[in-house]
Amino acid sequence: MQIERTDLDNLTAQLSIKIDEKDYAEKVEKKLKKYRKEIEMPGFRKGKAPIGLIRKKYERALIADEVNNMMQDAINNYLTENKVNLLGFPIPSENQKDIDWQTETNFEFNYDLGLAPEIDVDLSKLEGITDYKITADKKLIDDEVAKIQQQYGSFSDLDEVKKDSYVLGTFTNEDENINSQTTVNMADLTAKAQKALVGKKKGDVIEFKSTELYKDPHTMMHALNIDHDRVHGLDVPLKFEVSGVFELKPAELNKELFDKIFGEGKIEDEEGLRKFIKENFEKELEGVSDNQLLNDITEKLLETSKINLPKDFLIRWIGFDSKEEITGAQAVQEYEKSEKGLKYQLLEESIAKKYGIKITFDELLSLTKDLLVQQMLQYGQQVPDEAQLEEIAHSILKNEEEVKRLSDQILKKKLVKLYKKEVPVQKKRIGYHKFLDLNKK
Repeated sequence: MQIERTDLDNLTAQLSIKIDEKDYAEKVEKKLKKYRKEIEMPGFRKGKAPIGLIRKKYERALIADEVNNMMQDAINNYLTENKVNLLGFPIPSENQKDIDWQTETNFEFNYDLGLAPEIDVDLSKLEGITDYKITADKKLIDDEVAKIQQQYGSFSDLDEVKKDSYVLGTFTNEDENINSQTTVNMADLTAKAQKALVGKKKGDVIEFKSTELYKDPHTMMHALNIDHDRVHGLDVPLKFEVSGVFELKPAELNKELFDKIFGEGKIEDEEGLRKFIKENFEKELEGVSDNQLLNDITEKLLETSKINLPKDFLIRWIGFDSKEEITGAQAVQEYEKSEKGLKYQLLEESIAKKYGIKITFDELLSLTKDLLVQQMLQYGQQVPDEAQLEEIAHSILKNEEEVKRLSDQILKKKLVKLYKKEVPVQKKRIGYHKFLDLNKK
């Protein structure tokens, strides 16, 4: 057997595997003799059928099977021994001739390889990156205080609907099979819908167009008790019968409320509440800041790194890899959609290799256990002892998709830590809402 590599260009190569009759003849002969001993054929006792008959019936299939196995082993061994960094997997060359398995005794296979480009990233030379320290601004804290007051507030009856009231009622449309009782928060409605409801009383019926009702279709989805796909694009008339009008009186900010929410003596006054909110939000916002840094550096790397890919090979490979038959045009579309992600994956691998980033099983195990504990505490479940926790974690890590998902989490944290150390970033404090405005631009 011979295997030769021909480099077609910097990013593609061809492997030629030649297998002669002498390479497989002995193994095929052994299998034929084994078949003769094991197979029962009509008219012959077990193990007594003529070898010629066995050969005539099974030899060509055994040759095909053995040759294919040898060819696959040859490719895999070559790639492993020569540490070839592939994109995708080897695919038959366009110049590969059809093989007549019924007559041929010597075989030649030609496979194309897509080669990963060599990438060298110098993080110290990246410019124009800002590492934001996002602070909990006054509006964010005010909104959270108001939310707490509303959550623990009390309702009182009103005679008629006001702009800031809550309205209990039922939406109906017989043709669309909609009959849903709900409580409407006036703040969720469009200005036109609010105007139509203001001043209405118990027993009144108002007609709306669904397209002019709620600011957010997802809020309307819950109000009408319909599914997600149906609510988008819904354009129907709706009747709403008022059955109650309420006013929400916000809870007073006092020690009684703080003890009820946070535990006795944890927070003494409004100032302490605001400090607590600020500290907790800013701890959460560290993750938002890290994600922003990761995204900004990702975009900068993609912008500044010249990464060439074996485009023609990858388009052909997509056609081979697809579970369903696709056209050449569809393969091109798939390539264009995945090109940016593939480039970043190669960048990520290059950075991890250069800067020695590795993910160990112990790290995966530790993260899995931490997430399990968080989930159990969230749902009020009893946390198992260490041995049980470890057993559950090991079971989860048998799932390849879970391992990939958790590995991505660990890798992202390690990349952020690396970037903060190696990339010359400009540090900047910014309020939460200014940060949101910045990302809208």
